[in-house]
Amino acid sequence: MKLQDRVALRIRTIRKRRGLTQEQLAEQIDRSGDSISQLERGISLPSFATLERLALVLNTPIQDFFDDETGKGSPQRIESLAIIIDIVRQMTDKELQMAVQVLEAVGSKRTKRKSKT
Repeated sequence: MKLQDRVALRIRTIRKRRGLTQEQLAEQIDRSGDSISQLERGISLPSFATLERLALVLNTPIQDFFDDETGKGSPQRIESLAIIIDIVRQMTDKELQMAVQVLEAVGSKRTKRKSKT
């Protein structure tokens, strides 16, 4: 998956998590609904100014629109990682520690299953 498509998917995922329609987001960043649709489908690239406005309105760091999967991840993986990152950013330190324990437990079960096969 190309970087442009991954960025588009992350913008759409975060917008939906904020409960905004494309039209609502467009209004808040002074763009048209069509321009948001094109961004989210990877048809057009956002300018730096638009990325900055998106990050401000969606209350997320600009870096969350990008990933380091370098095209290896499926759309489902990219969307899931965007959701996890968004959830984690909103957690308290204590909640984050609990989340790490849960993820480590899930990861260790997966590792044990792999070693049995």
